[in-house]
Amino acid sequence: MFKSVIAAGVAACALAAVSQPAQAADHPDFTGMWRVTRFVPAIKTDKGALPPLRPEARKIYDQRVADRAAKRDVHDPIDACLPHGAVRLMFAPYPLLILQANGQVDLVQEANHTQRLIYIDQGRADPDDPKWLGDSAGHWEGRTLVVETINNDHRTWLDKAGLPHSDDMKVTERLSMGPGGKVLTDAITIDDPKTYTAPWTTTVRFNRLPGPMDLKESVCVRDHRM
Repeated sequence: MFKSVIAAGVAACALAAVSQPAQAADHPDFTGMWRVTRFVPAIKTDKGALPPLRPEARKIYDQRVADRAAKRDVHDPIDACLPHGAVRLMFAPYPLLILQANGQVDLVQEANHTQRLIYIDQGRADPDDPKWLGDSAGHWEGRTLVVETINNDHRTWLDKAGLPHSDDMKVTERLSMGPGGKVLTDAITIDDPKTYTAPWTTTVRFNRLPGPMDLKESVCVRDHRM
């Protein structure tokens, strides 16, 4: 059944693309199946360092790392079948379906079939309304899609290691496609003064997957582990 839903979504995107303005042809089409080039359980900055955590946030992070190493319950949100959050979802080691149509980019992650919607050139959401995946708005800068996500619920983690964040976190992503359309790069900048001493950037890359745009069924259960 889910395959038929995806097929319908692809058809809708293709139909909508016909009505896109002429200048949209200058924008790359991310539509397709993608997967991270490698799973990164503990995110580092692009310089290979631990993100600049504030002292209280560092205590929380260190405790989570220690608990996992000791095989204690770390209370990882996704172990309780809660959503990944916008950042962690982009690092999930499962196929990612991207559907791009006029005014919207939809990201459907095979993990729990989580759908993240990015609205292009539309008004920003009101602040102070935290959501598991936040509110994402995008715009094009040449061939790069810039996405800003606010209202990120603080209960999500940024990675499996347990990087924390606050409700005030702002995420800025710059998505670009390499020559030949086989590699997608997402440069993610985290700006969260309550948790980190300075903004920092990490980058995740995806390889395009061949074949049909089908996602396998993925259902989270209470003993789920990633």
